[in-house]
Amino acid sequence: MKSITFIRHAKSSWEFQLPDEKRTLNKRGLFDSEFMSSLDIVKSFKPEAVFCSTAKRTRETCRAFIKNAVFEESMVSYSDQLYDFSGAYLEVFIKEIDPKFSKVIIFGHNNALTTLVNQIGDASIDNIPTCGIVKLNFNTDSWGGCTNGFLEYKLFPKNFTP
Repeated sequence: MKSITFIRHAKSSWEFQLPDEKRTLNKRGLFDSEFMSSLDIVKSFKPEAVFCSTAKRTRETCRAFIKNAVFEESMVSYSDQLYDFSGAYLEVFIKEIDPKFSKVIIFGHNNALTTLVNQIGDASIDNIPTCGIVKLNFNTDSWGGCTNGFLEYKLFPKNFTP
């Protein structure tokens, strides 16, 4: 069995004229990443590896999850391949995950996350919002076999009252 928890970066700031990959989280993004990473259900995921886009907003989102002890910083690998908006690179990335891992978390971007989750999962999701979390499980022993997953969790900030 393989499991992937997809986490979209939290809300980013458009206040400054920065290149896209250098945009930081705004006030709401900081709040949502802190809040979502504090949920007991999220802390129960227990990943074996964590992969994160190199964009500043995804790294900042990931840092909140480290701060709230969802996983340890030493488990995180950063990849330019996850700075993807179509899903094509993300799909290739998943197929190349080390087979010794069974449960991973991936921090990334839309439209890549929503597109891929709908392509390889059994639920239809219109849009994974900022700091949204979707966990899919797959009845396979290989990452290349992650094609017909079933939804375990769909956690969106707007569905919770902090």
